[in-house]
Amino acid sequence: MTSATSRADDAGELQADFSDLVGSEVPRLWTRPLRPLTEETSLGFEVIEFALVFLGIDLYPWQKWLLIHALELNPDGTFRFRRVVVLVARQNGKSLLAAVLAAWWLFVDSDRFEDRLPPFRFKVLGTAQNLDTAQDVWNLTARWCDEDNEGCVPALANALQKIQRKNGQPGIYLRSGAHYEVRAASRKGGRGKTAARVLMDEMREQQTWDAWDSVAQTTKAVFNSQLWGISNAGDARSVVLRKLRDNLISEIEEWLARGIDELEAYANGELAASTSALFEWSAPDGCPLDDVDGILQANPSIGYGEITVEMCLQDSRDMLEASYRTEVLCQWVTSKVISYISPRDWRPRHTPISDIEIPRGTRTVWAVDTEPKHRSMSWVAAAVLTADGRPFTTVRLRRAGMLWVPDYLAELAEKSGWNEVVVQGRGTPAMEFIDPLRERGLHVHALDGGQFAAATGRMRDRVLDRRLIVIEQPAVDLAVEGGVVTQYAENLAWSRHKSLPVDISGLVAETEALYGLEVLTPPEKPRATPPPPAARIITRDAVALDEGNLATARF
Repeated sequence: MTSATSRADDAGELQADFSDLVGSEVPRLWTRPLRPLTEETSLGFEVIEFALVFLGIDLYPWQKWLLIHALELNPDGTFRFRRVVVLVARQNGKSLLAAVLAAWWLFVDSDRFEDRLPPFRFKVLGTAQNLDTAQDVWNLTARWCDEDNEGCVPALANALQKIQRKNGQPGIYLRSGAHYEVRAASRKGGRGKTAARVLMDEMREQQTWDAWDSVAQTTKAVFNSQLWGISNAGDARSVVLRKLRDNLISEIEEWLARGIDELEAYANGELAASTSALFEWSAPDGCPLDDVDGILQANPSIGYGEITVEMCLQDSRDMLEASYRTEVLCQWVTSKVISYISPRDWRPRHTPISDIEIPRGTRTVWAVDTEPKHRSMSWVAAAVLTADGRPFTTVRLRRAGMLWVPDYLAELAEKSGWNEVVVQGRGTPAMEFIDPLRERGLHVHALDGGQFAAATGRMRDRVLDRRLIVIEQPAVDLAVEGGVVTQYAENLAWSRHKSLPVDISGLVAETEALYGLEVLTPPEKPRATPPPPAARIITRDAVALDEGNLATARF
């Protein structure tokens, strides 16, 4: 853990002193190199020298580290990585780094392989979700080569043919033919064009695959091409960045699991090394908002630029949690909406399953819900009281489709002895379970809209009064972060559609099960038919003389 010294303020009270702390040079998640990185095995050293000598910029340690690792070379001098994904918190110098890289590509790297990639075919393409964002990086690069600017670098200006700023298509064109253009990241933004280098800024804003499918294809047929995607963390809507990141994390985990065997397999030609890389400066998932170590991990410019630990700690108090985790801690959150149940209140309800004691035979209430858009996943939850009288609710099972649910719940009811199932009665796919469940002998509580809204409020109340017990289930935790509500009369109720692309059906099922346990009346158990009286054995001695003896009766 990082520790801070203390200093006294004007009132004589001790305050933490973070002035000596610096951000992490090495990212928390990163793709490992295939060999030691030196001036012979990485062009990152060349970019660092270019920035210092020509641009007068001494890059931050983390920026130097990134360039050295991202520009790793194959033995033939080409880039190992065709695609590089960089994630770091806001305001840490991403734009300056991108501008330096673009300038080096354009003025130094563009004639490295003249026979395979002549300069006139060497295009640097800058994209972002909107043209203004993409042009921010372009403007920095243009400043260094435009002799009309105060910060012009004569050596770069001498190589310039023209700078085009009109017609909404900014461009920097060199005498060699190499050029740097800017386009909005859209379905048509890069279509029909080839690019040797691509800078995709703010990738978190790509909520469909249109821009990626268009722009990423521009590099496929170009020798030694490279695409950089730069962003801070995204949310549930950042479908492109999330998919790329998930794939790269899996590759990193597999590599680390194999250890030295991975390098040997590559060296022996038994394994193809990844041609994509992830470099992510972020705080560990779930860390406290004021975790200084996490702040330093996500903000590598602390101690070198204007960002300070104190600024980040103030943001933790002033910003919405979802925004703070995304912007400052570079953590992934499900959405930028204000969730109905705060994750900050939900997480302390997590209890190890080994600490939960449930008396045998305790009443159990089941509930079921189904993902609304594609009916692709159904969730079965349960609610029960623990030995100390607190409600405990959890998802028992989630499985694709719907047809399996009635038989599964019938089996649960038979094994447990409890047959109550709560379902929302109208307007949801789960309403289709009502008749099949009743046909199997289960007692179905079909909630109307008012009851469903009341159940939603009760779940939040139980979280706030700290009575509820849950276990850690990532899919449900995700639903809590992304779960939003809609107005129903004077109450609020979970909205499955407004919460999409987060599937909150598991949370809905837990909500309904809790409501059933605490509010709804269980069915009366059928009264057992009293057993017949025990048979008596009648002997001859027990029969009066004046009574007929059945033993001697003739039929």
